[in-house]
Amino acid sequence: MIKTDPNMLKVCVMGEGGVGKTTLANRIITGVFNPATKMTIGIDFHLFQMQILDPRKTDESLLPISLAIWDFGGEDRFRFMLPRFVKGANGGLLLFDLTRFSTTKYLKEWLSIWRENAEPQTPLYIVATKYDKVSIAAQEILESQLNELKKELNIQKHYFISSKSGYMIDNLIQDIACDMWLHKNNVKISLAE
Repeated sequence: MIKTDPNMLKVCVMGEGGVGKTTLANRIITGVFNPATKMTIGIDFHLFQMQILDPRKTDESLLPISLAIWDFGGEDRFRFMLPRFVKGANGGLLLFDLTRFSTTKYLKEWLSIWRENAEPQTPLYIVATKYDKVSIAAQEILESQLNELKKELNIQKHYFISSKSGYMIDNLIQDIACDMWLHKNNVKISLAE
């Protein structure tokens, strides 16, 4: 039997072309915004070493994590190869662009690829990108629209992020990494603990 590293986690970053998948991956890896990213051809892969608070402990114990980030090209012509790369994923980020709300219309297609190929109950978050470009007046409306979208797609967690400013990037990665680790290692945490 092959023994797998319980702290090696595979996260798939999915969504239409131009929604910010590669920019997000680069921001996670380097900590800086790169406005000159190029279109991903097929799939790109990054490895990121990080630490999360150990969810089994109440103190500040840290757990080292190796995060394998699979950045999927958003173009239709690459979709045929995605199902096999979703297999074995520990979590997923389903992105859309807040400045092009039309990018939500393809989320069901991405979700279908995910649900047909990922293990049941594997953590999946919906991520709204380019939050830095949204006016304060529009934020409340977008929150309402995103809550409706989450219900429609049956996804529990969401984040508004900005790869440019870094807004909520660390929170997103810490949260998904923790949920993926718990799911992979079949650890149940009681809120009473």
